[in-house]
Amino acid sequence: MSKQVNPLARIRNFCLQFPDSKEVIQFGHPFFKWRDKPFAVLDDNDVSIKVEKESQPLFLEDPRFTKTPYIGNHGWITLSLTPPINWEEVEELIRGSYEFVSTKKAKKRQN
Repeated sequence: MSKQVNPLARIRNFCLQFPDSKEVIQFGHPFFKWRDKPFAVLDDNDVSIKVEKESQPLFLEDPRFTKTPYIGNHGWITLSLTPPINWEEVEELIRGSYEFVSTKKAKKRQN
């Protein structure tokens, strides 16, 4: 029998390894932020991440992804964490979201 992995614990450990990242509870859900900008949100069996608005339609062609309620118009997508979970993909998406959020904010400060 394989050991069940707690998605929140695994995602928390992964997200909090990034520089200047933190976890806060907002609207009853764990939000993982770089400074004050969210890059991942957990909701029951889903993880939401930020992508470039131009890339969002590409993700939405895949039935595993949906436009995140309320914040989807800002480039957020949601991936179901229904087993079997491809953790390599989940971590790659979260890493991309972190880099997008932190790089975008850093560029704004330079201008």
